[in-house]
Amino acid sequence: MTEGANYVMLGNTDMNETGPPKAETQDGRVTGEENARKARETADRLFPGHEWKKVEDGIHLSPHRPIGKKSNYKDELRSAQILRDFGSTVYLAPERSREKGKKHDAIVDGLVFEFKNIGGNAGTLATMFLRSRSQAPNVFLNLETSELTRHEVMTALHGARNSKTHATGKGATVKGYADINQFDGGIVVLKLKGQENLVYLNVNDL
Repeated sequence: MTEGANYVMLGNTDMNETGPPKAETQDGRVTGEENARKARETADRLFPGHEWKKVEDGIHLSPHRPIGKKSNYKDELRSAQILRDFGSTVYLAPERSREKGKKHDAIVDGLVFEFKNIGGNAGTLATMFLRSRSQAPNVFLNLETSELTRHEVMTALHGARNSKTHATGKGATVKGYADINQFDGGIVVLKLKGQENLVYLNVNDL
């Protein structure tokens, strides 16, 4: 498990715990305009002719995405706000994106992402990570309300990434990573409770 190796560019960040910059000017400054451009280009490519609603600076919402009390909109908006505050531009995708081959929650700086808000234990984290591997190549795990330590988070992700399909004592089959995963690589972005910076991980290095 190698933390911090092979970063993928995302957002307006430095080459440290928060990850590297996505786009730079000739003098090395990251441009929010470039992040916004890449996000919009991908949104238009994946959903041509779609009309997006700007809900906040750097955050756009599909009119076909539920926002009622029974939806996950509040949690997804919070995830978008965290990424936006680090310089990213986020498009919250339409609900029909959950059809086969289009299962992601959002587009972030041109990359498709699944958002998971986790307040539970290590088992919940492992389950949510594995579930995300059939939804999008990249996942943002918001653990700002979880009491899990950084070590516990990394251990859970490592265990899930290297899990094998097996049978329980009652004969039920529990699928491992290889039987769930549908993507070649990707990144995991973590927001840990009490930590100012985000943590970026390469899925294949877990």
